[in-house]
Order: sequence, then C-alpha cells, then structure tokens
Amino acid sequence: GRTVTDITIVGLGVSCADHVTPEAERAIRRCNEVLYVDTGIATRPWLEERCSKVTNLYETCYVDGGYRLETYHQIAAEVVEAAMDHGPVVFAVQGHPTVFCYPPFLVSQVAELVGLTVSVQPGISAMSALFTELMLDPAPHGLLMYEATDMLLRRRPLLPDVPALIWQVGSLESHLYTTRGSTSDRFVRFRDYLLQFYSPEHKVKAVYASPHPLAASQIRSFAIADLTRHARDLEGGVTLYIPATHQRPVADVALLALLDDPHHLRGITSRD
Repeated sequence: GRTVTDITIVGLGVSCADHVTPEAERAIRRCNEVLYVDTGIATRPWLEERCSKVTNLYETCYVDGGYRLETYHQIAAEVVEAAMDHGPVVFAVQGHPTVFCYPPFLVSQVAELVGLTVSVQPGISAMSALFTELMLDPAPHGLLMYEATDMLLRRRPLLPDVPALIWQVGSLESHLYTTRGSTSDRFVRFRDYLLQFYSPEHKVKAVYASPHPLAASQIRSFAIADLTRHARDLEGGVTLYIPATHQRPVADVALLALLDDPHHLRGITSRD
C-alpha cells in the first residue's frame, strides 16, 4: 500500500484559495491536522473545508517584540509534537515552503532526529508573483536577489547592470518581530548603501503581491534618494525591485560570432 508520510510540508501560494496545488490539497485532505502559518483572510475557511482539525500557528506563536528565531523553533516543536501524537499532519506556509521561510527546515531537522518522515511540496512563491507583477524575465540580464539585512551585514555587492530583488526590507535591522510600522530612520543605512552603487535619481519599485484575491497588488516607484520618505511603502511583505541602469556590453566577441554558426553547433553536439 501507499507509504504514509508523517509530516508533509506544503506551500499555500501567495493567495491560498487560488494558488494551492492539487498535490498540496490531496495531502491536506488525507491528514489528521493542518498546522499553518498564513495571514490571508480566506486561508482558515479554505483549510477547514478540507481537514477536520486546523491550527493557526501564526496566532499562537508570534509575539510582538519576540525573537523570530525562538518563534520558528516553537512552530517546529508544535508541528513535530502533533505528528508524533496523531500523524500524519500537514505543515502549511504561505508561498513556497523553502523560499524565505526557515521553519520548514527546522521541522525537517527535528523530525529526522525523532525518526519521523517528511516530504516537501512546492508552492507558488512571492518571487513567482513578483515576476508577473513586474513582467520580469530573469533570463536576458540575470537577476540578483538578497535579503535586505543580510546584504548590509555582509556588504554584498550590487551590480548596476543586473536587476535586483531585495527581500524583507520591512524587517530591516532587527531579528525581532513586530506589527508596529517603520520610521524613516530604519532605512537610512539601507539607502546610503544603495547609493554606493546607484545614482540618487535611479528609480526603484516597492512591490507588494497581495494575498487577498479581491485586493490588488501594489507597486510604488520612487528615486533612491527619496527612499526614507517612503517608510510606509516598505512594510511587511514588500520587496524592493531595482532595475538595471544599463546593459553590459558583450566581452567575448569571438563567442558571439559562433552563436549563429551551424558548423560550431555540429562541433559541440553529438549525432547519437
């Protein structure tokens, strides 16, 4: 018969009701409890239609002013305890379970220590949503992606000829969780770092992919020099998109000439 996985980790997508995959829905219908972290207003009713026991870990684990890492460990402990007591269970998170989401990794590590089996299923991530909101294709010019605070801590270099996505700008400079809004002071260091690579007039976009089916996503554009004036536009789930300033010229002219050469293609491929 079919092997039952003790814990199935799924992504609910950015907008749960519209983005859940059939694979994830099957896991939810088969489990004894869904433990989830998602702030969408339609998420709980959707889950309760498919599973008799639903637990919102966002409500029980997140505390204003608390350390995020401690919260993540508490979430992992609750998921594993539920699986040991009445598995199989599903741990469901907004978006994709391994894209800017640490608890699934903790759940997998702890589950392995106690002998539980875990499977992970993909979901539609905020990155996927941003690609469509911005009509952004990472193929032609590449794409840089950094977490905002990590970029500052490690002085990660930006390449002006490569578009960049800077994630989690709303939680800059703190490991603590809060629902309080940011002041302009939060973004001074961040703005000054960007100005090491871009002109003050270079336009960026603050993008928020809406998790609510009836609410539109938001894109606000402003110059880097004005970034601190837009503290209210850089909250929560906002990602900063920095367009490229120019296109890097071709450096390998000899290779460029070969790209349309059929003789070159025959030389680098097999007849098998």
